[in-house]
Amino acid sequence: MQFRSQTGRLFSVEEVIDLLVSLVATDSKAEAKWRGFYNSLSASELQDEWEECWGDKPSR
Repeated sequence: MQFRSQTGRLFSVEEVIDLLVSLVATDSKAEAKWRGFYNSLSASELQDEWEECWGDKPSR
């Protein structure tokens, strides 16, 4: 799975994790920025990420 920034740049899962770790370590607003990134993903992108990480669909 890849993630696309608002500028169109693609990031791998590993790059996103590295970015999150670096933001948390250096930026007091990291949590809000990470939430904003997730909020920018479509429902299908979030579903794909869930399935990749957890192996099944979330219960509703």
